[in-house]
Amino acid sequence: MSHRLLALVLLPGLLPAAAPTSLEESVVIEAVNDVTRIAMPSGLAERAVPRSHLRSPDRLRTGRQSRAELEAPDGTITRLGANTVFAFDAATRSLHLEAGSLLFHSPGGRGGGIIRSPSASASVLGTTIIAAATPDGGFKLLVLEGRARVEFAGGARRDLEAGQLAFVLPAAGGTGAPGPVLHFDLAQQVRNSRLVQGFARPLASRSRIDQAAEQQRRSVVQGRFVASGFLIYAATSDTQVNGIEAAGPDADDNLVGTFTTHQRLALNSSVVLAGPQLPENRMSRSPFLVPASESPFLNKESDLLLTGLLGDTVTVTSPTLSLAGWGVDSFNLVGKTAVIFTGSTAFTDLAGVSYLRVFSPQITVADGAAIGADFPAGTLASTFYFDADATLSLSGGSIDNATGGLLLQSHGGDLLLESESIHAGDTIGAPTVIPSAINVDAPNGRLVITGGTIRTGRGAFAALAQDVSITNTSFALAGDFWTDSADAVRLHQLTFAPQPEPAVFQATAVDLIELQSLGFTGFNEINLGARTVALSDVHFPAGSTVRLVSEIGRLAPQPNTDQPVQPGWVNFVTDVTYADLPAQDFVATEAGGTGLQPSRISISAPGSP
Repeated sequence: MSHRLLALVLLPGLLPAAAPTSLEESVVIEAVNDVTRIAMPSGLAERAVPRSHLRSPDRLRTGRQSRAELEAPDGTITRLGANTVFAFDAATRSLHLEAGSLLFHSPGGRGGGIIRSPSASASVLGTTIIAAATPDGGFKLLVLEGRARVEFAGGARRDLEAGQLAFVLPAAGGTGAPGPVLHFDLAQQVRNSRLVQGFARPLASRSRIDQAAEQQRRSVVQGRFVASGFLIYAATSDTQVNGIEAAGPDADDNLVGTFTTHQRLALNSSVVLAGPQLPENRMSRSPFLVPASESPFLNKESDLLLTGLLGDTVTVTSPTLSLAGWGVDSFNLVGKTAVIFTGSTAFTDLAGVSYLRVFSPQITVADGAAIGADFPAGTLASTFYFDADATLSLSGGSIDNATGGLLLQSHGGDLLLESESIHAGDTIGAPTVIPSAINVDAPNGRLVITGGTIRTGRGAFAALAQDVSITNTSFALAGDFWTDSADAVRLHQLTFAPQPEPAVFQATAVDLIELQSLGFTGFNEINLGARTVALSDVHFPAGSTVRLVSEIGRLAPQPNTDQPVQPGWVNFVTDVTYADLPAQDFVATEAGGTGLQPSRISISAPGSP
């Protein structure tokens, strides 16, 4: 991952000199909704709760409508907004923002830290800032109190005061280039920002932020500034900065974009796409957000401002849909009520497009239909995304992105894939916790895959749901296998083709991990964790590292003798082997094994070393 350099330091004379203290861990003070700690390098995931510790190089991930507050021993406060992936590096005192937004406050004189996003970094000392990664690979920094200086690798610099924000534009060589420096409404930002207002305890610097907001208000009254009403959004551009997050970069569901009468008419009338050419009167190239009054789902789940084709019910009967001459990086096929594919369809002429989404509360695909995105060979980080609210069911057909990644998601229902072929040639373009090529998610429902074929040319397979069941499915992956569930993960009769490189297999659940008839061909690291782990006809390859976590943290008695599953234990029910020998022989005696072979399978309880 490349990093464009952006250094931020306090202006001279504002703070006494002090040696930075070590930043090796932080304690979770508050976790709201979906907050997950990911232990590195094992990748084991568990819910983050108050008083749990985040130690370098572990990661913290928040979901939609979620946030978290951390405190380091030196009093440094880090607050994470929704859809954020965060980690820190003790050696360099760096805070890594892989996606999303954070608020960072370091008490005066107690040291600072470097905030890094995928395309920028900022060294912060003794101030309160909000940092937000931007979709085009740039970086946005808002100063809430104090004064700051932004220094670029090329020698340019920007001096900022409270109530100002700076953009870092993508530039050749990954160095970053100076973008606009703008004033923003500090009082409104503080009033609406979840990063400021959304936690039980107030920020230590809140009084200074309020003082800065009052000073800005007086400046407006005195005529030094004019409240223009323009809003600033997450894209960066040296020619246009319009749009945005009226409630701040942390309010991912409060994006604001112009919604015109033309767009309203298009969104409230149905259309049949019977030929490859898309009707121009339904196209919108100017970014906008569907208001909540028009569609709560489209409004809530819009992570970015939209461009694309609009309709109430969009019915696709054409075998091809051409985006020739589209001219915008992202295209959304938006259905207020539904998008229906009556047969096979390929999206073509995608030169210049890297993000293609089918976005509707209800997406219906005819059984046996092949849906594909023909991105040109060599397209960098293209993403094909099915984004629904109700149950998404695919049967007997295929979903294909030969040169990029795939996301299949049902926010409110189940995701059902039966005898479906899914192929992604490369990793997903958007930032993810792992470099995944295929994400299949039903965060509030079931994920059921039966009789399928799943292939990746590069990158991992990742699955998330309340309940995960994958049966009689073959995988040909060029990356890791990850799945996580709030209830149970059941993996039966899975086959894996040999990997080009050794990979990680990880399955985590709150209640149960159940594996039957499964061999881990191509995986050199296997991590399984749940209250109860039950394995039957499971074979760990020679030389692999196996970590099993259960509530009790021990192997159940009489392994491999077909005993009933005992809740809370790791159960080797029958025919569980390591290197074709009984797996219990590779488990230490203190964990319930025989200890006859070198200890290659560790069994422990959550939180154990």
